[in-house]
Amino acid sequence: MTDVTFTRSEYTAAKYRWRLVRDVCKGSETVKAAGDYYLPRPNASDKSQDNKDRYDAYKKRAVFYNATGRTKHSLVGAVFRTWPTLTVPGALDYVTKDIDGQGVSVYQQSQSVIGHLLEVGRHGLLVDYAAVEAGTVSKADEQAGRARANVASYPAESIINWKTRQVGGQHLLSLVVLREKVDVDTDDGFGSEQVVQYRVLRLDVSGVYTQEVWEEGSSKTEMTIAPFTPLNGAGQPWRVIPFQFLGSENNDTSIDDSPLYDMAEVNIGHYRNSADYEEAAYLVGQPQPWMSGLDEQWRDHLEKAGIFLGSRAPWLLPVNGACGVWQAQPNTVAKEAMDAKKEDMVSLGARLIERGSAVKTATQADNDSAAEHSVLSLVVSNVSEAYSQCLVWMAEFVNAPGETIYKLNQDFSQITLDATILAALFNAVQGGKLPEGDFWQYLRDRGVINPEKTDDDIRDELEAQSTGPALDDTEVIPNGGKPSNP
Repeated sequence: MTDVTFTRSEYTAAKYRWRLVRDVCKGSETVKAAGDYYLPRPNASDKSQDNKDRYDAYKKRAVFYNATGRTKHSLVGAVFRTWPTLTVPGALDYVTKDIDGQGVSVYQQSQSVIGHLLEVGRHGLLVDYAAVEAGTVSKADEQAGRARANVASYPAESIINWKTRQVGGQHLLSLVVLREKVDVDTDDGFGSEQVVQYRVLRLDVSGVYTQEVWEEGSSKTEMTIAPFTPLNGAGQPWRVIPFQFLGSENNDTSIDDSPLYDMAEVNIGHYRNSADYEEAAYLVGQPQPWMSGLDEQWRDHLEKAGIFLGSRAPWLLPVNGACGVWQAQPNTVAKEAMDAKKEDMVSLGARLIERGSAVKTATQADNDSAAEHSVLSLVVSNVSEAYSQCLVWMAEFVNAPGETIYKLNQDFSQITLDATILAALFNAVQGGKLPEGDFWQYLRDRGVINPEKTDDDIRDELEAQSTGPALDDTEVIPNGGKPSNP
């Protein structure tokens, strides 16, 4: 019996870790919405409504300090502090504006991918194509996007099954099953509902790449698109599955560790400590007046007359009566635990960019002289190599020879603008010693020029600025420069 919904055991084992980090990075609203999944009830055996209300107040007072999410965004920002290097044939220039067919640029998509890898340590990219025959695609088709190759991004949770097989001395992907959620319009055309489908990528017995699609129904899952064979730009079938795995350690099919998992665990512990601390502050944080030595008569009298606090509201007490204000002694256990966890989170975040001794490929070692072997540098190297491979597949689709490179920044230090160097570079450009494109790239890297502006965009803007009134305009303006007749 065919079971396209089958999931590998490694996938099932990793889902808890993935959910934890995902939820923590989303922030307070998501973590608190999970209720006792992350914040246990103080008295779980009490099912009364009063205890439920107390837990809701307990959870509401807790403060979730989202150090993990902020760390992730900071690390992604450190990578893109310097703009990536992109080299593609002219036919693939569109990737700077739209790589996925939905208006997302290669820069934006790779930012998202780095975030995913930091969260769960796993991701996937599928290079997809229109099924075309050799010589049937016009330039108009390409420009209109009807025959463009695109890169679809798949989170770890969508990659439920995969297999490899040895072909010669190489292990090739032979099967990938992707779980997708697709929006389908309702009958009235206004609403929409999500349908779960499974995209199956496989090499058939003859080594040809095929795709098929299954749709999950209420009773069973059925095939909705029969196996078909995507073709390359020469009209030939593919002998590899153009799907690229990405990981925090390497880009093979294995599931890597989540770089932010340890921090997320500490983050949840900090949240639990905060709930206890805030609960204690709520219950005993206020001073409590007290009286002693009162008999029933005095008690009834004070209750009837009322008790007022303040320097101008003295209390009348019986003989040997006493009063005072009780102030709870500070209980610093929960606060100390919170402070310790906050320091742990700072330390764990710093380790993601510290130099280490991880083993890297020759290409990766070539790419990172500054960052060496930090966790972040490994992630960045893996993303660079993955996109470079995807661009090769895209170029093969459009028969575009030439170099394809996508290289992300691996120097995570703060880049500053040096006025002396800037002046020297400008003079070099003016003297014909430095190409203007290199000068503009220097300014891009330092945020002076919008990184998404190409050299042609900059050149066009400069030409547009120079089309104002000419300085040698000979137009005569009446009375110009002469006093008016009185």
